Amino acid sequence: MGKCVESAEVIAYEDLGTEAVRRLVVKELPVIVAIDSMGNDMYTEGRKQYATK
Repeated sequence: MGKCVESAEVIAYEDLGTEAVRRLVVKELPVIVAIDSMGNDMYTEGRKQYATK
C-alpha cells in the first residue's frame, strides 16, 4: 500500500500521533470491493449460495 500513497494529510486529532485521522490520496491501489452501495456483502451472499441444506 505504501507505494500507492501519493500524499497523507492529518485532518483531525493531530495530538494522537499515529492514531490521528488522515486523508490519504492513493493511485492504482489494487482492492476487492466486497460490499456494494446497497449494503450487500459478497462474502455473506457467497456462503448462502453454497451452503448445504
